[in-house]
Order: sequence, then C-alpha cells, then structure tokens
Amino acid sequence: MTHSRRFLPLAAAAIAAGSLAPRRAAACDAEAMEAHLTAACDGALEPARLALQAALAHATPAETMAMQRALTIANATCTTGDPVAGARIAANLARLAGRIEGRAGVGADSLDLLG
Repeated sequence: MTHSRRFLPLAAAAIAAGSLAPRRAAACDAEAMEAHLTAACDGALEPARLALQAALAHATPAETMAMQRALTIANATCTTGDPVAGARIAANLARLAGRIEGRAGVGADSLDLLG
C-alpha cells in the first residue's frame, strides 16, 4: 500500500502536466475520404452507364429522358460521396437497361457488362 501511495503524487503531477491526459485521435483526412467514397460510387455506377449506353438505341423518348435525369442525379450523388445512394441508383439504372433490351428483344450481351 505504501508503494501505491508513493506513486500517487507522481501520477497527479503527470496529469497536471498533461503527460497522462487522454490523447485525442488524429482527425482523418476528410478530402481523401471523400475522394475514396466518390471513387466507390463511380465504380458502382460505371457498369450501369455502359448498359444504358447499349440500351439507349432501343429506348423511347420518355425512357431516354428518365435515363438522363437519373444519370444526372447519380453523378451528383457520387460527387457528394454517397456510395449507398449511388449503388441504389446504379441498380435501378441497370434494371431499366434490362427492361429496355428485353422489350426490344436484344440479347444479353450488354447485360454482361454488369458483371
């Protein structure tokens, strides 16, 4: 017990000096994290973009407008670094491309781009 009492004043002095104070973790690089999230979002969206390009020739004007609007939203989503929303939009765009090609009787060649 006298052993622990001997170190108590030393510990109090160290805390007062700040050497044993809890250290804060270094903040992460927000710009680098944002760039990685944008890259992940773009990676999820790229196969859907390719499938839409293949289906574009068979799309109605309304479908073409819907594709362009969705791609604009998806690009904005990726710019903000929201990979979950980007992946959701990518899945919806890939489904749209599949429906367009299915209706047109096109083979599954362009759908192979989706991996």
